[in-house]
Amino acid sequence: MQLIESKNIVKYLDSNKYKLAKSVDFKCGYCSRTVNYLLVWDSYDESSMFTSSRCSGCGEASRFYFVEIKENEQKKLVGDLYISPSSELRTTVDGVEITEKFSSSMLRAYNSAVNVYNLGEWSATVVLCRRLLEGITKSLLPESEQNKPLNKQLEIIAGHAELQKPLLTLAHAIRIGGNLGAHFDLEREPDEVVSKYIIDMLDYLIEYLYVLPKRIEELHTHIEELSNKNGER
Repeated sequence: MQLIESKNIVKYLDSNKYKLAKSVDFKCGYCSRTVNYLLVWDSYDESSMFTSSRCSGCGEASRFYFVEIKENEQKKLVGDLYISPSSELRTTVDGVEITEKFSSSMLRAYNSAVNVYNLGEWSATVVLCRRLLEGITKSLLPESEQNKPLNKQLEIIAGHAELQKPLLTLAHAIRIGGNLGAHFDLEREPDEVVSKYIIDMLDYLIEYLYVLPKRIEELHTHIEELSNKNGER
């Protein structure tokens, strides 16, 4: 089962007692399409409830569970809504956070790219990936290099960030994919496969540049602390 967040609930049932989801936008666990589910609750219970609704794409029925029901400040019965089977929604890289180099605006751009990917908006995904890549290059390069075209920045960044050739290749692939989405072409429009590869590569780049160094530093600190403790014995 997978928890459905309030941002995915389009409309609630107008009830004097319950605050129940009536319309939900979510990714189907069978076909991976993002569709709207209309929820009809046939029976009501103050402990747990369930219903089912079919995907408008593949026709398969998903089950919805309303659990952890409790009364809120408005005297309405609220709870958590789950769907089964769960879909494979993409999330941001574990450990990424706002730092001096990885700014809050970059994190918002990263979240936006992941969100539109989960909605199946492939062109928007690659465009947002390109925008984030531009933010990454600007965070790593000196000001004198930041006004150069993105492809030139990517060539320069290899020296500043000590990128190995495979990672530089990833950066170029994201740049090319971003151009594909930005310059709409009916014969070259990005599809789900292209979008997945591009956002995969962006994840690897973020993990390598921002998350891994922090983890290595934490490991180094931990090893030093253990060494100091052993030396005190």
